[in-house]
Amino acid sequence: MAQIKRACGRVGLAVAIAGGLVATGVGGALAANDTLPTIHVGMTDKAMYVDGPTSIPAGRLRLTLENAKTKHEGVLGVVKLNTGFTWKDFRAGIKVVGQNLFAPNGNKKKGLKALNHVIDNITAYGGMDTAPGQTERSTLLLTQPGTYALFNDSGQVPRDPRRLTVGAASGAQTLVADAHVVAHTNRRFGGDTVLPAHGTISFTNESTESPHFLNIQHVKNGTTRKQVISSFSGSGSPNIFLEGTQGTDLVSYQQTMSLKLHLPKGTYALACFFPDPKTGMPHAFMGMVRIVHLK
Repeated sequence: MAQIKRACGRVGLAVAIAGGLVATGVGGALAANDTLPTIHVGMTDKAMYVDGPTSIPAGRLRLTLENAKTKHEGVLGVVKLNTGFTWKDFRAGIKVVGQNLFAPNGNKKKGLKALNHVIDNITAYGGMDTAPGQTERSTLLLTQPGTYALFNDSGQVPRDPRRLTVGAASGAQTLVADAHVVAHTNRRFGGDTVLPAHGTISFTNESTESPHFLNIQHVKNGTTRKQVISSFSGSGSPNIFLEGTQGTDLVSYQQTMSLKLHLPKGTYALACFFPDPKTGMPHAFMGMVRIVHLK
């Protein structure tokens, strides 16, 4: 699904971040008194490294993603596939979406059919979109026992799946956050308008129409929602965007996750570039943009 984000997000929201490389190993062990299941993931230009349990109880899962790539985002996702819908089916469906909704000479009807088939057969629990040289942390809420896939969503199609077995519920079944962002039906964001620059936010999808993901992009003070939307068509100023961005991977209806923010204070645009299941148009192009402030 990352190709969806890059094909659309590169229109305006993805600002390149300069920075040094981090160590390519997967960092950090759990503290002795920390019982929350934690998986550490490291991504390089060539591989993905995973350190953590393969079986956990239903409930909270902490993820750390260390992106040691030299140029590109590292994107980590977690999904649960419906019975009879395989990982191969998932990959094939995303490939068809990319070839027909975003590549030249695509068949829009075929792309939309594949997109809706994927949406109907997965539950996406979120993840992280991490800039080169950065490390991000999030907590997902895996609510149902069963088999999940943790995977590398950085390329044209999902890859490098790691099987994750989720058992009976144990421990807290809610997330704690300093502020909240909500995706609503009709392609709009709600929730708090002031978020912590260095704190934890939750992202909940309450939209009945589609999965969504959340991009948080630094913009110049005074930037309006209309200016951000106009920039996607090339009619607005590209100079409204500043360094500083974080994001999630795809989150399905009625699912929630939390993301630890570490961004400069200022004005930000929230946006979702997931393609609309009816039209194929990225949601941000259809107005799914909100201006917030990080303090």
